[in-house]
Amino acid sequence: MASEFTIRDEKSSSDPAGVGDVTTTINTGPNVTASETNQDAESYEARRHSPINAWLVVLSCFLLNFNLLGINYAYALTLTIGIPVGRSVEIFGFRKVALCGSILFSGALVAAGFCRTIPTLILTQGILNGIGAGILFIPATTAPAQQLPKRRSLSMGLSSAGAGVGGIFWSFFIRAIITRMGYQWALWLSGCVSAGINAFALCILKTRPMAPNSRQASIWSGLVMFKDARFVTLYCASCLSVFGYQVPFFYVPTYAQTQLHSSTLVGSILAAIMDLGMVVGRITLGLAADSKLGTMNSIISGMALAGLCPLVFWLPSSNSLPLLYVFCFSYGFLGGGYIGLLPAVLAHIFDPDKLPTITGLFLTSELPGQMAGGPIAGVILSSGNGQWTPVILFAGITIFCGSLFAVATRFQVQRIITEPGVTIEPVFGSDRYTPHAEDLRLLE
Repeated sequence: MASEFTIRDEKSSSDPAGVGDVTTTINTGPNVTASETNQDAESYEARRHSPINAWLVVLSCFLLNFNLLGINYAYALTLTIGIPVGRSVEIFGFRKVALCGSILFSGALVAAGFCRTIPTLILTQGILNGIGAGILFIPATTAPAQQLPKRRSLSMGLSSAGAGVGGIFWSFFIRAIITRMGYQWALWLSGCVSAGINAFALCILKTRPMAPNSRQASIWSGLVMFKDARFVTLYCASCLSVFGYQVPFFYVPTYAQTQLHSSTLVGSILAAIMDLGMVVGRITLGLAADSKLGTMNSIISGMALAGLCPLVFWLPSSNSLPLLYVFCFSYGFLGGGYIGLLPAVLAHIFDPDKLPTITGLFLTSELPGQMAGGPIAGVILSSGNGQWTPVILFAGITIFCGSLFAVATRFQVQRIITEPGVTIEPVFGSDRYTPHAEDLRLLE
């Protein structure tokens, strides 16, 4: 017979680590024994009251993001496998899934160095490396959400900032190796260095155990999320904004070369400045989201301002390289900041124990924009005889329109805040989840 027990972390008067108070109900299914349940409870208590372990998990995810988003050549493929990977995390745990992804990710890079034909290079550096990154991405994105409830947005912002740091490091590292030693050595060294970093990250990735009942739902059970208006509006906000979000990352280096007659090195510097802005923005907006500003307000303001940024700084920069530098940092700060906060909202509204599957489903919202945003901008540029104004308008308007859907999510969330005790509708099977008071405050 199924049973359940509740673990409650009492809120202490001093909580410098931001661990906070948490109430967790673990339901035991027919295949889970009482001894296994008690072991999970004891393990949960030990890890949940360890702020050092919580911040080590954040560091681990920072390092995983440092590699997988700094080197990944197939991000659309990474997003495609999010749903099955999310369920795998809930069944097997964060570390086991991340280990599989790490082996495939780094091994594919090393194997690509031995390739002599284009098809084998596509298979290794493209498909296998992309799948490995996709397997790593869900654990690296969602593990911090369970560690520091009172500083959830900051912890997720810090971990996702690894993508920006990795983008800066790997772009110059790979360029230097290719120049001195050739393309094959760049692949071999990238694979070996990333394997070493991932190995260290996995050693300190010690998360609390997943709820036993999370293993009982089917792989497609998360699709019921589309019945929730909060999820749907936030999904639409992400989907629409990503069409424009990718445009500056793809086209700013080309813009600098064609309009300002800059070198390819300047293009690399501009990309690095955007990555730097992303690092600062994800940490800063994470701090703001955990403060009185709240997560939803931080996302709305970041997304809206990111949409205005191309119109304010990029559009008038045709004769000014310094203004283009300002745009790159500002856009990286705002755009990278709001993108990094989206999973934090899911963790606040829905059950954090089911965040891997929910996040995997939510990340599919980025697929259309990731695959079509850049080509659409290219068609606009070609049809306009090289005129950049329509491309810049396309980037800014799509992001700003996405912020309108985020506003709709804010109104949906308002109902949770203003009606105490409201319970989220079932997400998987018979589970019901009531957001904690701290989560509701941070959503304001």
